[in-house]
Amino acid sequence: MDTYSTNNFSSRYSHGSSLPSAVKVMMFINVIIFIVLQISEKLNFPFLGIFGLVPKFVTNNFMLWQIVTYMFLHAGLWHLVINMLMLWMFGANIERMWGKGEFLIFYFFTGIGAGLCSIITSWSSMIPIVGVSGVVFGLLVAYAVMFPDNIILFFFIIPMKIKHAVWILIGINLLGALSNEAGIAYMAHLGGGLFGYIYLKNTKLRQLLMLLDPTKMADKYKRKKADLKIEKQENFELEVDRILEKISRHGIHSLTKKEKIILDKRSKK
Repeated sequence: MDTYSTNNFSSRYSHGSSLPSAVKVMMFINVIIFIVLQISEKLNFPFLGIFGLVPKFVTNNFMLWQIVTYMFLHAGLWHLVINMLMLWMFGANIERMWGKGEFLIFYFFTGIGAGLCSIITSWSSMIPIVGVSGVVFGLLVAYAVMFPDNIILFFFIIPMKIKHAVWILIGINLLGALSNEAGIAYMAHLGGGLFGYIYLKNTKLRQLLMLLDPTKMADKYKRKKADLKIEKQENFELEVDRILEKISRHGIHSLTKKEKIILDKRSKK
């Protein structure tokens, strides 16, 4: 969706050079889907029409999945490379600070928000919107809010505080949106930045969204599964004790077929 780029490799907020897990997974998915998209084009499969964000399809045909799937599509190699570079440079630092769960919540909150802004401002458009640039813009805004005085290389050339760079990018995108220039989803960029700002400044919303933390949900599921396993084992042992008591009173010939199977399982353990 866009071609901006900045970062601060010397930031004191960077903790190591290895990619954290969520950023790594998102980058991997984007690259794999880009390869699939290239193959689908040769097979004349309407990948962009189905999975890209086409505002008219969402509003008229209720293809609501596009609000999520469009984030994983990119129009070309350069578009993919720039977005992955930005995701790596800013997303990695933010994930290290927030953790995988909150980073993913922010990722999809800003991405969906960017898509909704595009739909609201061009609801009858048939032009597919693709790319994770809305998320990237949200990450830039988040970084500027948290570390406004960090120095970055604006367009890889000009040293500048990130808070100033973000305002310049907002201005560029506003001008682009007002000029109706085709080819770049300016409102998606601005929407991602807006939703990123809302997320950081609205504590209640942030706490509410944290209930959707996928890592906490996974841990909860694992704990529940472990508890069920323990409970099942305890019930099994109680049943074995009952069967052994039955044998002591009435002999082994009094056991049912099911009880013999349970006893056999216990002996194998």
